[in-house]
Amino acid sequence: MSKYIFRDEDLSSLIPYRNVSINKCIACGSNGGNTQEDFSNSEDFPAKRCISCGLIWMQPSFNEKGLNLYYSNYIGKRRINNQEKMQQRQEQYKLDVDFIQKYISHGVMLDIGCNGGLFLNSFSNDFDKNGIEIDKSAVNFANENFDKLSGKVHCVNLQDYYSTAKEGYDLIAMRGVIEHVTDPVKDIEMVSNLLNPEGIFAVSATPNADAVSVDLYRDNWALFHPIQHLWHFSPKTLSLICRKYGLELIACDFPYLDTPYENAYEDIKAVAERIKKIILKICQYQQHFLEI
Repeated sequence: MSKYIFRDEDLSSLIPYRNVSINKCIACGSNGGNTQEDFSNSEDFPAKRCISCGLIWMQPSFNEKGLNLYYSNYIGKRRINNQEKMQQRQEQYKLDVDFIQKYISHGVMLDIGCNGGLFLNSFSNDFDKNGIEIDKSAVNFANENFDKLSGKVHCVNLQDYYSTAKEGYDLIAMRGVIEHVTDPVKDIEMVSNLLNPEGIFAVSATPNADAVSVDLYRDNWALFHPIQHLWHFSPKTLSLICRKYGLELIACDFPYLDTPYENAYEDIKAVAERIKKIILKICQYQQHFLEI
C-alpha cells in the first residue's frame, strides 16, 4: 500500500475514504472546465479553487466514514494532551465569545461540533447552552467536566439531530467546524431552519481563503490540511451560501493582534522571506527565458 504522509501525519489508512468528487462550486455554482484552477502543488493532496468566487476545496475529498474515523477521540489525541495549545485556545475562546456577545447576550444556543464543550462553556450563563458532537470521548468530557453542560451535550451529527430537533434557537455557533463537514450547504440550510427569525449564526475560527498567506504558501500554508480542512471559505463565499437561506452577514472580524497567537515580528519576517523566494524564482525564470 502506498504511504500518504502529510506533515509527519500518516493518512494512508484513510485514503480509501477519499472518494468524494466535487466538480461544481458550492458557493457560486460555477461548473468545471476553465472556471477552476489547481490550488495545491501536491500531487498526493490536490485541491481546487473556483476562479469565479475564490472558494477552495479538496478534490477529491473524504467521505463521512473517513471523517468519523479521523475524529475518533480527537480531544484526547490532539487537544487536552497539549497544555500550551489548550491554554491558547481558552484565551481565544474568550475573545471569540466576547465578539459574539456584542450581538446577542442571552437565549437558547446550540454549538455544533462543540468538541469537549470548552468554547460552549465560555458563554454567559444567561444562555441555555446545548451542544452536539460526533466524538463520543469529547461528549463524555463535556458532560463530566462542566456542571452547566451536564446532559446538554449529545453525541450526534447535525443531520440526525435535525430530524428530531425543534426550531427555536437564538444562537447557533460553529467554531472551527464549517470547513470540516462534507456538505456545508446542507448544514447551513438546516441551521437556518433551526434559528428563530432574529437568530444569529456565528461562524468562527475558520481559515480565510482571502488571507495573504493563501497564495504565498498554497499547500504549505499552515491551515491547509487535506482532511481537517476540506473547504476554505472567505466572507464572500460563505455569504453566497448563507444568503440562499435568508442569512445575511452583519459582522466580520479577523483577530490577530492581542490574541494568544500573535507573533507579529516573526510572522512578518517569514512572509518577507517567502516573498523574497518567489521574486527570486520569477527572476530566475525570466533569465532562463532570455537565455533561450
